[in-house]
Amino acid sequence: MLKGLIRFGVIWAISMFVTPYLNRWLMQLASRAPKNSFLEDTLRELSDQYSATIIRSFGETLGDLVLGSKKQ
Repeated sequence: MLKGLIRFGVIWAISMFVTPYLNRWLMQLASRAPKNSFLEDTLRELSDQYSATIIRSFGETLGDLVLGSKKQ
């Protein structure tokens, strides 16, 4: 139970603190990409919808490495 709460806290903290920076970085890259290009569309899509998922996955992986596997 305690490991689960710690894992949740780690994932939540990483998600809350890193996601805005990742969004900003992806939007800067999209603004530098050629207008109306596939690259620009992809970067904007990543920034808008998938950055939180990327960070959550990173947090889960980090939690597994630090606290051990969830499957016990």
